[in-house]
Amino acid sequence: MRNTILLLLLIFSFSACNDDDTVFETGTEGLEVKFTPVAGGAMMHYTLPNNRDIFAMNVRYKDWQGNNVLKTCGYSGDSLLLDGFTRGQEVAVNLSFVNHRNEESASLEYSFETLDSAPWAFFDDLEVSSSWNGFQVIYKSPTVVTGMAHIFYLGINPVTQKEDTILVNSFPLLQGGDTLNFILQQENLKNTVIVRTEDFKGYRVRQEIFPDVDAFRSEKWPMTAADFNDFGISIEDVKAKTGVQYLFDGELRGEERFIASTAVTDTRLGTEVCATYVAGPYAFGKPIILDLREQKTPAWVRMYCLCPMTARFPVANQALSNVWEGSYEDKLPSNVTVYGNKESSDPNADGWEYLGRLAQDPKPEVQKDWWAYRTTQLEFAPSDVNELAKQDPIYVDIQLPPHNKTYRYLKLVVNDTFDTRSNTVNHNERDHFTLHELEVFVKKN
Repeated sequence: MRNTILLLLLIFSFSACNDDDTVFETGTEGLEVKFTPVAGGAMMHYTLPNNRDIFAMNVRYKDWQGNNVLKTCGYSGDSLLLDGFTRGQEVAVNLSFVNHRNEESASLEYSFETLDSAPWAFFDDLEVSSSWNGFQVIYKSPTVVTGMAHIFYLGINPVTQKEDTILVNSFPLLQGGDTLNFILQQENLKNTVIVRTEDFKGYRVRQEIFPDVDAFRSEKWPMTAADFNDFGISIEDVKAKTGVQYLFDGELRGEERFIASTAVTDTRLGTEVCATYVAGPYAFGKPIILDLREQKTPAWVRMYCLCPMTARFPVANQALSNVWEGSYEDKLPSNVTVYGNKESSDPNADGWEYLGRLAQDPKPEVQKDWWAYRTTQLEFAPSDVNELAKQDPIYVDIQLPPHNKTYRYLKLVVNDTFDTRSNTVNHNERDHFTLHELEVFVKKN
């Protein structure tokens, strides 16, 4: 019995000593704390007391889900991010000092305000709107960005063949925001778009549904040379085979020129046969009118050029040699403006509305930054017609706004072409330009 009592006294003695060890008493003189609300939390700016007994300061609070959060700061810094929140709110926080023996002082109670987190504020400036063959998402984000966004639409699950939410993209939120376009394979006249955000721990933060977003399905509109009026700037040459008719013949790569080039014995002279459209001289700024024959909502204008070929463009005394001067890329448009008119085909009439434009650097530093860069890549030039047919056509689309305004006439104005990349000589002093094929896409009824 006596031994038992002695054992209990010994245990109580150890416990008392342990309790005394964990008590760390120190003053708070010199402590300065200030909280600045930020997205998803607050920034704590602090100055610790000038006390050698203090090693660090513990910061305790509960995040938006009620989980206990412990963060530690010391003399090596002067600020600490207190995060873990979704919406703006007031949060209680406890501060305590710690010494080198990990003994902790009594806590000091403070509170701080938070701002909405990026996954929550994402929806404040979110715009989900129509886009050609799909929809567009535009968002802005606060300075401090965290979290992910997931974009879905309501469609048919290809596995179950039942209606389901189909994920089209997941992405981390970017500082300053972004503009995203989604082209959908499933042809719905209207789409229901679901936008969901989550934090980096995988917890869902917020979700919103955007019903009845017009999909603006498009189709290629049939066009012929009879629907085209360039007011005489086309160079119609039988020998070189140039003219308006080649803009709408459906040949997209330059097959006729390739076949003609195989008969050339001296490749330095090139081939004069082009089977393409050439305008000039002094064609910059001149209007071209396209007649859609009825009121349509234009989607985009697509311009093609010839695929690369080893045969040079004509020089010396061949047909159009004074136009090409052995150079092709500097005849391709770099800047084109598109207008629409409901009633008049007169290029000077009232009622022309600006719709869109192509505007690329005429001499970009990065080669792939211009739409026709492949025309200069002779290493990809085909060796026969079959190989040419397998190449992707080279084209650029001038995107027009997705709205329900209709126009019968389009006006195209070529303002400039690319510069010659090989040297500083201007081979297009008389402002010619060329196109190999021209297509117009409109909203599908």
